[in-house]
Amino acid sequence: METILFYLKYYANVLIELCGFDGGGGSNALGWFVVGVALLLVIGAFYIGVTSALWPGERDPSHIKYRILDDEETPRAH
Repeated sequence: METILFYLKYYANVLIELCGFDGGGGSNALGWFVVGVALLLVIGAFYIGVTSALWPGERDPSHIKYRILDDEETPRAH
């Protein structure tokens, strides 16, 4: 468990330095905040993307996908 915490802290510090917060002003709390918000945004976007891909949830019978998939209404080239 200590190894995981070590690596989490290490990579968080790397991200903070990449964002330009070197801690020269004393505390790097702003850097932690920026990295934390960015991490939450990435996790949220990944979650929404995966759930939307696996379970699209569109059940409206008038949705365009049903018109596209219906063979009777598809125009055919001669």
